[in-house]
Amino acid sequence: MFFCQPQVELTEEQKKLKRWVKEIQLLQHYGLKVGLNYCIFDFDVEYLGKIYKIHTFSGGQNNKETIILLHGYGGSNLHYSRIYGELIEKFKVYSLDLPGMGYSSKSDIKMDSFEEAMDFFMGTISKLIMGLCPNQQVTLIGHSFGGFIAAHLLVRFPKLFKRLLLLSPAGTTYYTEEQIIQKQDYSQMSFLRRKMIEYGKSLWEGVFAIPQYLNDRFIGRQFIKIYLKHRMRLSGNEYTLWKSYIDEMLELPEGSEKSICLFFHFPIFAKGHNSIESILSMNRNQIKNIPISFYFGDSDWMDHRGAINLNSYQNVNLRVIPDAGHQLNFENPQGVVRALLQDILQQ
Repeated sequence: MFFCQPQVELTEEQKKLKRWVKEIQLLQHYGLKVGLNYCIFDFDVEYLGKIYKIHTFSGGQNNKETIILLHGYGGSNLHYSRIYGELIEKFKVYSLDLPGMGYSSKSDIKMDSFEEAMDFFMGTISKLIMGLCPNQQVTLIGHSFGGFIAAHLLVRFPKLFKRLLLLSPAGTTYYTEEQIIQKQDYSQMSFLRRKMIEYGKSLWEGVFAIPQYLNDRFIGRQFIKIYLKHRMRLSGNEYTLWKSYIDEMLELPEGSEKSICLFFHFPIFAKGHNSIESILSMNRNQIKNIPISFYFGDSDWMDHRGAINLNSYQNVNLRVIPDAGHQLNFENPQGVVRALLQDILQQ
């Protein structure tokens, strides 16, 4: 006679430990050992009377210059895993899962407008920085969606930062409403492609959480696999570890992921005068002494015309990373590190 063992429901703490193990395994793949050259922890911040846990990677020695890393949309601190090793040799590094993303708290997040979403990120991240790095200025680095957030943090809290480094940031260029409408004209495309884009645009305008939407659909899950293999250039054991980690992360509920639909017009045009080009220009005087660097891959699809326009400012620098597209840290990590070190150590 065979007996089936009843499945025991894991406690929340056990589920958390299971997730963290996957993160530790991935970091070990890149030569990092927990407790030896890094640690991970949840940092509590209070915002509008609620406590949010911000999952944070910390590495490097406390007596070195501090840098804060913000990842791209729907990702986590592990976006920087390929360059952690070199960064923590030279700096004190804090890399966070953006509030409401990754392993950070995902409950009790209210964002039904651009203002609510932006205030949520500004309020939580600024408190984390002030809590972890009291009475010091830090270097802020942001990739893609995280770059957009980083630029807004700079203009709201300029006294917190000594420099801003943006890796293929989203929403760089300012476009008028008329220009955006023209760019959203897909009438010359094939019928099938046009219908697919129109469907995506209708979802976007309805405001939805893209990662969870993709994870719930067969085509979406296949897209995630293809993205990992071809865009992030993962293979072998590295791919297996990443796939297992992302599968675990996507099982978590929706958090702040729908914010991308509130910040941008489809597919990625900043709304109104909220582009990076606009906010840096409008706040030019208060940030004129803070060095700002943009980095784009030489085959990057992200619009960088705004960075070219800003490059005439004395404190703004634009760099092109060779052999890289939008996923700079995966496509040419050594090129990214060289550029970052050059800007940080020489300024």
